[in-house]
Amino acid sequence: MPTVESVDAWIRFNVLDSQAWTSSERKYVAFVQANRTLSRSYSEAALTDELIAYQAIWELQGLDPALKYQKQGVKSVSDGSDRIDYNPRDVIAPDVRMILGTPLYEIEEEEESSPPLFGGTLL
Repeated sequence: MPTVESVDAWIRFNVLDSQAWTSSERKYVAFVQANRTLSRSYSEAALTDELIAYQAIWELQGLDPALKYQKQGVKSVSDGSDRIDYNPRDVIAPDVRMILGTPLYEIEEEEESSPPLFGGTLL
């Protein structure tokens, strides 16, 4: 079972862009939040140091003030002639998604959105 210490060690030896983690004073909270997010989204998956590390870094990177707008659904911010456009930010870290695939909540949404199909044949 991953711990903050084991995740910290994994990050030190495996992640180049780890500034969000190494400079954070709230590693334990990031660890707990990453663990909770992944447990809800991938309830069948065994959570490893690697998965929690990627998700914790993703959560900490989301604390960037510019990304807070994105989390709140802001589409763009303008200041005179300067403009920043935001795309929706995924809850799941891209590296986690690459390893584990589509999270449960997206699979359930797809199933709900498809119409029921009843017997018959295609011609």
